Amino acid sequence: MTETAAASRRPVWWGLLLVIGGWAALGLPMFWALLVVYIGFTGCLLECAAPDPATGFFGLTALVIMIAAPVLAGIALVRRSRAWWIATACLLALILVPLAYGTAIGAF
Repeated sequence: MTETAAASRRPVWWGLLLVIGGWAALGLPMFWALLVVYIGFTGCLLECAAPDPATGFFGLTALVIMIAAPVLAGIALVRRSRAWWIATACLLALILVPLAYGTAIGAF
């Protein structure tokens, strides 16, 4: 049974390439999320204002999701498991739904 399980896996470097490519594609959005975290928690960029922890927490959540999504996709690619693809799709929905909503209401 372990021979068939090992035979159905893809090479690990495919997953690593997917993770590195995903992080490269999400590099700019991750930078903006990090900037939102900094401004939200400190309240300062060029001028200081009252900090807004809700904005900082939203940016932190977006940053964690953007870091984790390519890793989950790489694991799903290597292991060929439907559960990992479902987890990856859920994380991608957590990224895309707020962006689509913000675009629809004209926030971006």
